[in-house]
Amino acid sequence: MVKPNGKVVELPDRSKISNMYKWKPSVIFATPKAWEREKKAVTAQVGSLKDCQGKLGDSAGRLADCLERMFRMELRIEYLNAYASRVYDTDIRQGGPQAMVAAAEKVYTDFLAATSYVEPELLALPEKQLRRFVADPKLVDYDRYLLKLIRLKKHVLSRSEEGILAQASSLAFSSYDIYKTFSNAEMEFPTFVDHDGREVRLSQAMYAKYRKSSVRSERKQVFEKFWTSFKMYRNSFARMLTGQIKYYDFIAKVRHYRDALSASLVPNAIPPSFYPTLIQRVNAHLDSFHRYLRLRKKLLGIEGDQYYYDVYPLAVGKTQKKYSYEQAKKTVLSALRPLGTGYVRRLKAALSDGSGWVDVFPNKGKRSGAYSSSVYGKHPLVLLNYNEDYNSVSTLAHEFGHALHSSYSNEAQSYPKADYALFNAEVASIFNETLLIEYLLHKEKNPAQRKYLLSAYLDSFRGTVFRQTMFAEFEWNVYKRLAGRQPVTADALSRLYLKLLRKYHGHSKGVMKIEPLYGIEWAYIPHFYYNFYVYQYVSGFIAATALAHRVLTEGRPAAQRYIEKMLKAGNSEDPLDILKNAGVDMLSSEPYDLAAKIFDERVAELEKLADE
Repeated sequence: MVKPNGKVVELPDRSKISNMYKWKPSVIFATPKAWEREKKAVTAQVGSLKDCQGKLGDSAGRLADCLERMFRMELRIEYLNAYASRVYDTDIRQGGPQAMVAAAEKVYTDFLAATSYVEPELLALPEKQLRRFVADPKLVDYDRYLLKLIRLKKHVLSRSEEGILAQASSLAFSSYDIYKTFSNAEMEFPTFVDHDGREVRLSQAMYAKYRKSSVRSERKQVFEKFWTSFKMYRNSFARMLTGQIKYYDFIAKVRHYRDALSASLVPNAIPPSFYPTLIQRVNAHLDSFHRYLRLRKKLLGIEGDQYYYDVYPLAVGKTQKKYSYEQAKKTVLSALRPLGTGYVRRLKAALSDGSGWVDVFPNKGKRSGAYSSSVYGKHPLVLLNYNEDYNSVSTLAHEFGHALHSSYSNEAQSYPKADYALFNAEVASIFNETLLIEYLLHKEKNPAQRKYLLSAYLDSFRGTVFRQTMFAEFEWNVYKRLAGRQPVTADALSRLYLKLLRKYHGHSKGVMKIEPLYGIEWAYIPHFYYNFYVYQYVSGFIAATALAHRVLTEGRPAAQRYIEKMLKAGNSEDPLDILKNAGVDMLSSEPYDLAAKIFDERVAELEKLADE
């Protein structure tokens, strides 16, 4: 029943949220007018970068001057895009910010066209000369850039070909942009009546909230309505996703990579074999996952079959706590104390009310999910959709792991070396999540609350390791279907996704029943548009677990090594080397074995507590 006042529960307008809980894109540009002035200035100046053409090999000094001009211009364009995107994401229904994002992308396209000669011209030089440039003190800020060019020499095209690709770069993310706009702002969802009798308008944010409901009939209703809505548009979503994948596949072929996977991993010095090895290692532990799912069924008191809509509520839901945003901040600050006073002091300042670092609560039109965005020379900006549950606290720790990683890296490195590889990006964020749960588990002695925390940790492991590996396997198989000229229709994608859902969740073993409707979930996952990104959540979790274990067992030396060798490293070395210097060798089996051991131990402890 709808309550007598007849009001529909829905997200507030942005104007209703206090400014102390909003980020401040003004850290980048004071006003939209200032942004517009800079856009005009950059547009007028970007063509001047062609002046260096034919002169890059003259001397180390000349090359340093040209690269400095190029990177400085690139940073100015990053500012344009960052400001426009942050304003746009707070309400993607707005036409003005959407036009600003498009304008910034156009400026970047012009920049790529104006500098398209740079890499072909450098790679036309003898390798000995390039290596002399690498060793020259005048080019110390650009040695990593030059070394990467040498490594990728066979993948850089001729000047004219690079110019064509640069002109086409504005089309690169057209499919993703359509997906983001449609799924977040224009897609229509039905209402449902919650267990309190309120009529609730479904949205991505409301789905994320109600899928964790302790009322089973409620989450079943939410699942059926939400996924039926996505299924209605399945053919459009299939065209969006395959359009994006075809772009990545095209670029890989044009640049002479074996496939899109290699094109994604090789530039960061990650061997392509790392990807299937990771999937295999996680699949080897599916029995442990199924053991946990069976335990969840028992803890949730489910009679009969367990269904996919049972996967999100904490297994000890009745003891689930609510955390105000203020409580969340205090908890995260306490949890991260093992990293030392310097780290905590920096984080406390970033989390202070009105700091402008973070946009906390959901509002109508706001982009779903959470992320951290950083541009060199400015403090990061963190987007949340805070919901007062444990996952929101963990997300706060996660995103500020990214933010402080950027903050440390930007201070320690020059601009050309500050932007760390995506492979390492998730390590810092999941490291913070790991310290959070370790802190809470160490502190908590009450059996009921300990059950809750163990459940929370195991669900985090489920969502980050098993779920993201499933995503990685799905994405890899979609690319293989495309390469094999097999149909990549909406129905084919749903069949593939359903097969993996059932494998990972033990459908054939009677662990969890997965109904055909939920094969459409692929249409909901934005990360499939990011070109082999999700596996890095898994590798990041594994690496973070090992690094956090070192910090908690070895103390200050391990914490200092983590900050100095990982957080401050930027891209000053290859990502696998950075992690090894920080204390974890991701090419060995040791960190995977450690993570699996911790998972099994915590399942066993939760089983024991469940029987008491």
